[in-house]
Amino acid sequence: MESIKEDMSNQPNDSTTGIMGEQLSLFDEKNVLSNTGASELIRLNPEGARKAFQSYQDIYRDGNDIELKLKITGFLLDGFAKCPVDSPEEPAYLYRLWNSFEKYTNEITFNSESIVSGIKDSFFRKIIEAIGRWNLTDEPFFLDNVPMGCVYMEAGNIDQAIASLQASIPVTEDNTALYGYLGDAYILRDEPDVARRCYLEALLADAGSIDWNYLKDDELANLRAELVEAFDMNEPLAAEWLPAHAFIRGLLQSKGLRLREEMKRFVDEYQALRKAYSRESEPRLGAKLFIRSIILCDNEAFIKLIKGMELVEIRKKMKEIDSGLFSQYMKCIKNRKSHS
Repeated sequence: MESIKEDMSNQPNDSTTGIMGEQLSLFDEKNVLSNTGASELIRLNPEGARKAFQSYQDIYRDGNDIELKLKITGFLLDGFAKCPVDSPEEPAYLYRLWNSFEKYTNEITFNSESIVSGIKDSFFRKIIEAIGRWNLTDEPFFLDNVPMGCVYMEAGNIDQAIASLQASIPVTEDNTALYGYLGDAYILRDEPDVARRCYLEALLADAGSIDWNYLKDDELANLRAELVEAFDMNEPLAAEWLPAHAFIRGLLQSKGLRLREEMKRFVDEYQALRKAYSRESEPRLGAKLFIRSIILCDNEAFIKLIKGMELVEIRKKMKEIDSGLFSQYMKCIKNRKSHS
């Protein structure tokens, strides 16, 4: 009898098992509805997402940020309803819609990174498809001066982004920003040395043209922030001083001036800046002059061929502009020679 009692005591209680099974079933159903809605959002099917989220809300009232999910679903429904699908304006509209959607999710503090990231991937696939459908692939710019290469970059098509940006530079009059974006693309392709040559070109031409909010080189971005804080510079001035400090820290390499025309252009620019700095010792001009002095010193063999250009005078001006940084520069040169 005892063994029979023992066996019976180890058997699950039918009523308890039924309750637990029902709870698990409800829990599974909640997850299914919530996950289905999220999946449909990521697929850019807001109608399907709304049905799933609405069913969830009808049964369970709240939870899983359901109100916020319904809000962003409604935003996409309205946005896609207005999309000019029969017009070459379609890809540009989708691009603007994504930007508006991203801003909206920040405003309502929708914090599901996985959902927003998935939606972004789908958005840019849709934009790229529309670009191809309307034969806009070879256009250098997308809209509002947004380079087509940046769209490819956002879509994860890095090789295509590089090809597009490289093709756009020769045919674009004010192409400084393109060099910055090209640097970003090379960072994403894990070619930092090539990227930094592109960044240097952009910094020399117009440091203010670089999209610092987009910059993919964390070390350069962090150095700029450091210059703002540690040296009490404003952001535009920090951008101008960035290449000189980056060179001394080994983040940037100087550029070679191999063509006679290139050397002449560079020397003319240097001399014009030197005259301007002599009239007014403005820090921004000093920064521009300092990095160009570094480049000229690195091309010493060619400088000797140019009348009126003396290495001693160039370095003397560097010391005048910033003696502390000049001292660091000379140590950098000494270390480089000892290792060569």
